[in-house]
Amino acid sequence: MLEDNKPKPPTNYRRNRAVTERNLLIGFFIVVFAAGLGLIGFFYGGGAIIGGLSCALLIVALVGVVVLAVAGLGKLSEWMDSRDQ
Repeated sequence: MLEDNKPKPPTNYRRNRAVTERNLLIGFFIVVFAAGLGLIGFFYGGGAIIGGLSCALLIVALVGVVVLAVAGLGKLSEWMDSRDQ
């Protein structure tokens, strides 16, 4: 049987890219936390996991600040562009 020749809706590549980048970032941090803290616990014991977790959380907080700053600059840029028109 022949399929209907209905036009397909347009693909939103920007949204797909943003979702993919977000998922990759989340996966990266999960792997870093699981593998990193697992190895710290294996080699140095359970008490060292607390130190590793505090360092990892500090790094996540710093990355979060950078992401928020970049997102804020992007919004500011969009606002300034719309204001000029």
